Amino acid sequence: MKMGETRATVRLHGERASEDIEMLVDTGALYTKISPSLARKLGIVPNEIIEVKLADGSIREAGLADARVEYGSSNRAIPVLVGAGDELLLGVTTLETLRLKVNPVTCTLEPVMPNLFMSSAELVVPTQLRL
Repeated sequence: MKMGETRATVRLHGERASEDIEMLVDTGALYTKISPSLARKLGIVPNEIIEVKLADGSIREAGLADARVEYGSSNRAIPVLVGAGDELLLGVTTLETLRLKVNPVTCTLEPVMPNLFMSSAELVVPTQLRL
């Protein structure tokens, strides 16, 4: 790991298989990005082609797919980009979905409590959703 780099191991689930994979946490990337070979192996099939802007400013096409990701006790549905290259990136949409943030001092992921800007009188949780 390089200085200032955060890496995390997550379990990624597709239709065919699941696998523990180490990813570079990229807070400048909106979506999590996986390689076409990993997508094929796990059975993650893009259902849309979108344009994405790379770090160098160039525009490319990538497949957008649905997958599930596990980290700690969380197991959530996420969008993933299937794009060229072998670098696996964990983007901010996944971090937010898993309620995680990057600690820049320790280069680790930490849980974060979501903010909800409304009065408590407005928030009603149905009893069937309470754990």
